[in-house]
Amino acid sequence: SESLKGHFISNIKNEINNPLASILALSQNILRKPHGIEPSVIKSLQLIYNEAHALDFQLDNIMTAAEIEAGQATPQWVDANVSQIIDQILHSFSTIIDKKQLTIQLRGDEHVHFVTDRHYFKIISTNLISNAIKFSCDKGVVSILLAHTVDHLKLIIRDCGTGIRENDMQKVFDRFTQLDSGTVKKFQGHGLGLSVVKDLVELLDGAITVSSSDEGSVFTIVLPVKLSDDGISTAFENGTEVLFDQSF
Repeated sequence: SESLKGHFISNIKNEINNPLASILALSQNILRKPHGIEPSVIKSLQLIYNEAHALDFQLDNIMTAAEIEAGQATPQWVDANVSQIIDQILHSFSTIIDKKQLTIQLRGDEHVHFVTDRHYFKIISTNLISNAIKFSCDKGVVSILLAHTVDHLKLIIRDCGTGIRENDMQKVFDRFTQLDSGTVKKFQGHGLGLSVVKDLVELLDGAITVSSSDEGSVFTIVLPVKLSDDGISTAFENGTEVLFDQSF
């Protein structure tokens, strides 16, 4: 049964991801060269891209949750450019950032490389950044701190929302649980993102914590240094790359 489930997940993931990736790539390529195209068409293309990106984001969460439950989530340890991943995520949310007139403050180290699972780190970061943008007040500030040492990588994301009540702190990580519930919901979503984040952080042997006040919430991710699949552990110190070959 588990084998059949895993086979189904792999097949359906490819069947969905391939056409969705084409829609995203084609619409983005056209948007990069808007000369000679009517503004109304550009607006429609932007909506197509935004909706396809939102669908891709939600499907990624659903497929990842299914892989975790099927026991198929296995990290691939590689040297990942985590700074670039954060930049790409912010670019993908640029439309809603502009619509809400948010200020994004990027702090910490620059050009950070870190041995981790690139895809899982992207899912973790996308969910946390998406939530920070979604729950922040208009014209507010979203702060993202990326820091690293030879021992760990730390990602801290702070929003400027209304905060989380103390007795709801752990509920936010429960699957299919949303604090914003009832007949009329203010925010979209299905309560899956943070549960996936917690599962993936633990899969990467890391830890996640949350603190909150009436001025907003802060999510902190700490991931330990790992050995990559080719036997290299990578750390950066003061902009200088240091490679430690731990295969001897």
